[in-house]
Amino acid sequence: MASVLSRRYLTPLFDIPSIRSIEQASFAHEGDSFPMMQRAGLALYQHIIRRHPSLTRIAVVVGGGNNGGDGWIVAQLAAQDGINVRVYDVASSPRKGDAAKAESLAAAQENIHLCAIEELAEESAAVIIDALLGIGFRAPLSDVFKRAITIINELSANHAWVVSVDCPSGLDLQSGQTELAVSADLVVTFIGDKVGHYLQQGPMHCHEIVTENLQAVDLSEQHQAYFLDPAALTLISPCKRQLNSHKGTYGHVTVIGGDCGYGGAAIMASEAAAKSGAGTVSVYTQARHLTASLVRNPNVMALASDDALIEDTLRSLDSVMVIGPGLGKSSWSKSLWSQCAQLPHSKVVDADGLYWLKQKPIAGQTLVLTPHPGEAAALLGKTVTDILHDLPKAARSIANQYRAIVILKSATSIVASPEGQMVIVGKPCPGLAKGGSGDVLSGMVGACLAYYSDAFEAAVIAAAWHNDAALKCGQDIGMVAMQPYQLLDYLE
Repeated sequence: MASVLSRRYLTPLFDIPSIRSIEQASFAHEGDSFPMMQRAGLALYQHIIRRHPSLTRIAVVVGGGNNGGDGWIVAQLAAQDGINVRVYDVASSPRKGDAAKAESLAAAQENIHLCAIEELAEESAAVIIDALLGIGFRAPLSDVFKRAITIINELSANHAWVVSVDCPSGLDLQSGQTELAVSADLVVTFIGDKVGHYLQQGPMHCHEIVTENLQAVDLSEQHQAYFLDPAALTLISPCKRQLNSHKGTYGHVTVIGGDCGYGGAAIMASEAAAKSGAGTVSVYTQARHLTASLVRNPNVMALASDDALIEDTLRSLDSVMVIGPGLGKSSWSKSLWSQCAQLPHSKVVDADGLYWLKQKPIAGQTLVLTPHPGEAAALLGKTVTDILHDLPKAARSIANQYRAIVILKSATSIVASPEGQMVIVGKPCPGLAKGGSGDVLSGMVGACLAYYSDAFEAAVIAAAWHNDAALKCGQDIGMVAMQPYQLLDYLE
């Protein structure tokens, strides 16, 4: 990563094959696998006691695998400290290997009481440990696990504090998808943080995540992506102002789009570019939208496609073109796309621009694409289900196929480059689930691309600020009532 984004705000994220590889290398280095399980249980127990120093009773819900083995270690340690422990075991067959060792050690303690899963609904412990399913889980859930997860979530709703071992049970850590998963107050994850915690439903089941390395061997170069801590935005802004500067310091953006009936998209994108700090902004659209644009944004230079060529809106090769907001699929749209395809400028392609990109490739100094999963599916010739099954793979495939930086929009956004860089940005914001949100983002990306020297970082910064501003806007106005253009008032 370049210097604008400090590494201290970038959390490495791993996929499951990488974690397995590190595990096996660590076991081979140590000559045994059980000590790592013991360290995992101890780390988990210490996090619990640190947050609940007066704890007198806990409930541990264990599955049959190594995740359950970690839970048995916690049960043993708690019992040794005089805490009353109730273990709810849903294993369907005798344990093997390290999990069996952990169960045997815990069974020797007097303060551990083994309970039937049917009794869990009556549990009154303040702390519930979810040690049901580990990082290898893939759907579907069996009925017994559905029942156990449902009860844990009901206890959580009744003010029990829930900690999950390595990941919330029921969450697919490769995709971030789930049919039903534990909603955890704390997730203590091992060796490295997992990409699925930050994708799709993942963030909704993880209130707090802490990572314990467990003395694993250092294979940190195997990480798949980074997660950008929102705290990074205290140091960076869309187009940070300098005391000794002028409008040329902050670049020029031209927004191209707004076919008949879609003028608002181009107007919002141009306003987003201006409010994100671009030095000058133009909008190139249908003549009928000029008055609305000038009334809404008199600082934006509005030109009609009947009166000028696209190149007339550009200042130099440093100008950035944002193509697609409200562009449509008409003959007018096709003509504009053909004009754009011949120009060498850096380009942000969104919305209907992505449709035309599939029909006729486009080039430029830099290309940034901002698809949602449906548009990503069209770009790759796949189904939306395929895309959602592995969002990082989809983002990487688009970046490679189109030689572009990609912002793949979902509950969180994935920013990927052809060079293999990948950063996951943002937190779920349901207020963004409205038409126009992507138009605002594309304008913000255009402004950042015109200002920052590193195009990948420009995309990350724009996506992060778009999400941060939307969260603040939704908090003030409400996620239902907020409108996409209103988040632009929250950029500072």
